[in-house]
Amino acid sequence: MSQNALPPVKEISLLELVLRAAGRIAAVSGVIGLVVWLTWVMLDVKNMQSGFTLPY
Repeated sequence: MSQNALPPVKEISLLELVLRAAGRIAAVSGVIGLVVWLTWVMLDVKNMQSGFTLPY
């Protein structure tokens, strides 16, 4: 079995590392925000009798 089975690791700058982490955080926050907003709209109990409504 070869000692060099894994490809060499690409070196990235600190800025790129920070931007990638920020991008991941932004993506996860967006998904969580969308789920919370949809839940809020779907469970809008006081306006449930008037059908589907968007919050103001």
